Amino acid sequence: MRDYEFYYTQDGSIGLYSYEDHDVYHSKFGALTEAWEKFVMPSGIEKKLNTVDNIRVLDVCYGIGYNTKALISYVINTDEKLLKKEKNFKLKIKNIIKKYFPILINIVSIDDNNMNIKDERLSNPNETRYSKIYVDCLEIDKTLVKISPLLKTIITPQEIYTKIVPKIFDCFSLYWKIKKFIGKCFKFLAPKNKKEIRELLDLRFNNDYDEIENEYRINSLTNYIIIDSLINHYKNNYFDDDLKKIVKDRKFRKYFAPYLIKYAKFKQDFRYNFIARFNLASFLHNIYYDHLSKRYNKIKSKDIEGLFKLNFFINDARKSILELNGEYDYIYLDAFTFTKAPQLWSVEFIAELYRHLSPTGLIMTYSNSALVRNTFIENNFYVGKICDKKTGKFIGTVASKEKSMIEFPLSNYELGLCSTKAGIPYHDETLSSTKEAILKRREIEFKTSDLMSSSKYLKYRRDKLLEGLDDEEQI
Repeated sequence: MRDYEFYYTQDGSIGLYSYEDHDVYHSKFGALTEAWEKFVMPSGIEKKLNTVDNIRVLDVCYGIGYNTKALISYVINTDEKLLKKEKNFKLKIKNIIKKYFPILINIVSIDDNNMNIKDERLSNPNETRYSKIYVDCLEIDKTLVKISPLLKTIITPQEIYTKIVPKIFDCFSLYWKIKKFIGKCFKFLAPKNKKEIRELLDLRFNNDYDEIENEYRINSLTNYIIIDSLINHYKNNYFDDDLKKIVKDRKFRKYFAPYLIKYAKFKQDFRYNFIARFNLASFLHNIYYDHLSKRYNKIKSKDIEGLFKLNFFINDARKSILELNGEYDYIYLDAFTFTKAPQLWSVEFIAELYRHLSPTGLIMTYSNSALVRNTFIENNFYVGKICDKKTGKFIGTVASKEKSMIEFPLSNYELGLCSTKAGIPYHDETLSSTKEAILKRREIEFKTSDLMSSSKYLKYRRDKLLEGLDDEEQI
């Protein structure tokens, strides 16, 4: 972890800065919010949940796992809401019949046991009514993958207030005034970033809790699911000596959740050192976790782990992509910016993503650049924009093999920009070239190209607008 630095982003989630790449893994304005708004929410996955048997997702550049965490949380939260609504509806019908039509109880044979709604999805993950989520995670740094489920997510004072005061009171203006007041008054409790990291990243905020979205949170079961998946992947080498040193390091200790560390240690020891049950102290320790620990029972009682199948590929993503089989419904492309990691934005790498995308699948990325969009276009993708439904701003790019899957297509102006020098893509035919070689090759192509520069194109567009031409239809 010598080459990384943790810091708190504006939404209370933990970001990561790489000294080697001189870049952040996620937006400094909200690592978790970015995962929700640029990857999970625009995917339209809610339309597929509970209607198809399996949903396959490829997370390119897993990092510390926010995209996968947001996805798992969304699926769990969505299903819990559906089940809660179904249960409440049936109970209301039952109570109405008992209260107003008691004579019908014997006629329709209302069975109390049948009215207790059971989560069939949790007890039987193979039910066709519910979808099983398969996620393949590509990452080159195994240390980041191992620490990903152990990180904290800061709980804001406003969230605590929301849990104490029922949501039903949000119709009163006083509810929002108090909530806003608490957010401002307790702002001083926000964890502080180091001065050097604030200056390095130009962080001009200090965890402003006032505008944080309560919905963009990690479900409490998510990290347990990832821990179990990592233990299955690494077996007894997950929580190894190197990971122990990191979580104990005074520099990083405050960023990790102690209860998740304890769970990971216990789960690994319990599974792979079963002989320790013959030791009395260890046996009693296991009995405590099996039958008394609230946190452990919380995930045991839910038994939703079977809904998710996570696989981890720890290698250069260009090599990992060649090992994959089948097609994916969603691909999250969350690599460093193309100037930092051009090897993951090349025409040839995107071609591999095309090969692995299902006919109606979507690739989503945070980038709005002409280079990235033109790389998709050269691979025969239909390309569009990711829209933030709250602000109306376009915050990313989406690509698909199917034109009807693109809700917000590129405008004529944006397509024109892709045809300028700014859209010249990277090439890596062997999927093994060095970063420097890929950058150098594009630099030469850029200098020798006869294409219009982006600045000339912008000037041409302004001139046409001054002439009264309609941008979308004629330019």
